[in-house]
Amino acid sequence: MRIVLLEGSPNRQGSSNMLAGCFKEGAEEAGHTVEIIDAAHANIHPCTGCIHCGYEGPCVQKDDMEQFRGQILQADMLVFVTPLYYYGMSAQLKTLIDRFCALTAAFRAGT
Repeated sequence: MRIVLLEGSPNRQGSSNMLAGCFKEGAEEAGHTVEIIDAAHANIHPCTGCIHCGYEGPCVQKDDMEQFRGQILQADMLVFVTPLYYYGMSAQLKTLIDRFCALTAAFRAGT
């Protein structure tokens, strides 16, 4: 199984990323392939809501999401890793998830 870990913690040495590392280690020992996307330190711009992507992509913004798009769409499983800030995910991970707008049609098609 191809697994993509989406890390949203700005603290590279924090407990969220430590748990992600343990998950990755266990998944790889079980024979899975694991890739990590460090959303907290990537160059990802917020979605502007322009709908230019038509919910199918590509997004008009040129940033790291262009590379992450393929990784996300090829994954069999997405694992979200985030600290909780005021009972919600980190802003960095939320920014990446908001950009899923351009992936909607691909998610529905199972691509």
